[in-house]
Amino acid sequence: MSGLGAFGLAVITLASGCAGWRDFGDTYYAHRSPRALAAKEATFSFGMPGADWTPIDDVDDVQVAWFNPALAGIIELRAQCDEQGDSSLEQYTDHLRIDFEDWAIVEQGKATLAGRAARRTVVDASLDGISRRNELWVVKKNGCLFDLRYHAAPENFAAGQRDFSAVVQGFRYPR
Repeated sequence: MSGLGAFGLAVITLASGCAGWRDFGDTYYAHRSPRALAAKEATFSFGMPGADWTPIDDVDDVQVAWFNPALAGIIELRAQCDEQGDSSLEQYTDHLRIDFEDWAIVEQGKATLAGRAARRTVVDASLDGISRRNELWVVKKNGCLFDLRYHAAPENFAAGQRDFSAVVQGFRYPR
């Protein structure tokens, strides 16, 4: 099975939880989530990635997600507003490597997102033996920790970066 097929199948079969993103608009509504942890979530807005991206409504621990089969690409937005601690943005970014193997940073630097200091990292890694290039944004604001992620097959990564940039540039919190 190709990397696209195996990765897409893994995303679809592991899906189980994105409850507050109804109608697939540009805002995630925490108060509409029936999950027990909804109080730990936040309402936030974001840019839209474009027509080639299909919303995924059931990804575990992810509030908003899209899949682009042509790129074997996924965009994910996560928020946690309770018990995230007081670690640095670099430490939070490093925590995102838990599921990956062969983590190699391509570029990393300071940025600004939603009016706050943020950390942007591009990293090559593998997930279940499938090579992925990842762009990760991490920001803390008003007691919440957000991570915005774009993963794609390395040969397709550049083709989806502009779409992910639109999502990131449209990120707004509080909403």
